[in-house]
Amino acid sequence: MSIEIKPAPPEEKHDEHIPQPALLLVNGHSRTGRQMFGEAINALREAGIEIKEAHLSRDKAETAKLLKREIDEGAQSVICGGGDGTLSTCAEYLAKSEVAMAVLPLGTGNTFARSLGIPVDMKGAIQTIANGKIERIDVGQCNSQIFLNSVSLGFSAELADSLTSQVKKQLGLLAWPYVGLRIGLKHRSIRLRITSPDHKEVLRTHQLMIANGRYVAGPIKASEDATVQDGELTVFALGGASKTELAKAVYEWLTHRHIESRTVPFFETKELLVESLGRRVKANVDGDVNEHTPLRLKVLPRALKVIVPKDFVADEV
Repeated sequence: MSIEIKPAPPEEKHDEHIPQPALLLVNGHSRTGRQMFGEAINALREAGIEIKEAHLSRDKAETAKLLKREIDEGAQSVICGGGDGTLSTCAEYLAKSEVAMAVLPLGTGNTFARSLGIPVDMKGAIQTIANGKIERIDVGQCNSQIFLNSVSLGFSAELADSLTSQVKKQLGLLAWPYVGLRIGLKHRSIRLRITSPDHKEVLRTHQLMIANGRYVAGPIKASEDATVQDGELTVFALGGASKTELAKAVYEWLTHRHIESRTVPFFETKELLVESLGRRVKANVDGDVNEHTPLRLKVLPRALKVIVPKDFVADEV
């Protein structure tokens, strides 16, 4: 679905950071996206942001077509609305281009918005688009796929596979612990070899995390010191082979003690190879379980232009 938007009156003025007119691209598979589509158009216009076209994207192919068109035509900004999976899909095409991504967070956790200091409510996010500034940030790459937030193996990949849209709608952020408890009772540990230029280790764990930026799931942090501009991926495992260790490691993670914990390997790197020494292991890439071991990961420093709050400082988000 697409809507042509009449141009704003010529006397209206706009900040230089978001040249006019702009494309609004919203995930059409999301119920929230469909429900908020009209409201978003009106709210953007009321904030003085002129929209030339508004699309409810039907699939990844349509998203790719629209974004490639904007890049080819020399657009300087695109407003992307959806959850973290949608934003990562958009970043796959916008990374390394000169088109800036403006973020309209319409997901459950809105992890990427948090990493940029963007308010997760529509009004606040639109004010960022209207009054913010452009910054270049890091993105990660897992095999050939771009990611904004994190890649995880083990427990969370099974969790992501089991989270239905209905459960997320009913429970919001509580959907993760609710479904996670059921999965945790029967989850089997995985044996992995992880290799970076400065670190090599074989471990058995229920969960391996690789994060770009400070946040990995909603308000949950990978590290207090990580940022989207530090040129590093943060790597850590949640405990060893036993579920008791997993539970302890999760507690340490949620209470920000995992960096100092001896039971949780923690390091930063620019590149990483993850191999399974047992069964093939699925990977959750920004909410989509669409990769599996072996995984070759790296950070792409300052590869994506984004619109952030005017007072954005990566170390302070």
